[in-house]
Amino acid sequence: MLNLEEETPFAKGGHRACYRHPNDSGKCIKVMTEDWRMADRRLRAHWIVRMCRPKWYFHENLAEYRFLKSQEKRVGEVAWDYVPRAYEVISTDVGDGLVVDLIQDHDGGISMTLTEYLWKNGLTKECQAALDTMWEGVERFRIFVQGRPDNLVVQQKLDGTCQCIAIDGFGFPQLIPLTKWCKKEARRKIARRKMRQQEAIEKFLEKRKEGVKVSEKGFLLSR
Repeated sequence: MLNLEEETPFAKGGHRACYRHPNDSGKCIKVMTEDWRMADRRLRAHWIVRMCRPKWYFHENLAEYRFLKSQEKRVGEVAWDYVPRAYEVISTDVGDGLVVDLIQDHDGGISMTLTEYLWKNGLTKECQAALDTMWEGVERFRIFVQGRPDNLVVQQKLDGTCQCIAIDGFGFPQLIPLTKWCKKEARRKIARRKMRQQEAIEKFLEKRKEGVKVSEKGFLLSR
């Protein structure tokens, strides 16, 4: 069992906390902060869905592990240009944790989420180019990501360019995942998610321009 109780998470989401792996600085560990049985997605689901769906469908770490491994198997190493590589689910003293690559900038710092990047820098041409490249790739390879600003990180390269990588918000929420089987439906779904991202970015940048205080959800707690 890996000891994390004395470690400080560098980020927290709605249901998980992220720790830098104490034995491997190039990896992070995502630990559930709530019992998967009490997850909103499970509680809102119809009782038939709760009975029929397996545990991984409601457990974020297990669902993410399955998704990332399936993309690696289906697409190959190119998948890691858009999503992290997943390794294993391990036991820690603060709960079971999913081990994935830690996305870092050229200087070794943990890459900021798109939310934090936009707040600090605005939508730079380098970031816009990285977003365009990401959407082109996820459509080409049909790697389904939500694209919410707090679910993406902006990896800053030594040459000044950026790369956008999804760290959360994966998979098919539908009971019957038509997007997984139908290319036309997949393109439609991805285009819709891209449009929603653009809308979210525009609203966020407007708040930034007006000096409106925003939630720090998606901001790093510690580097």
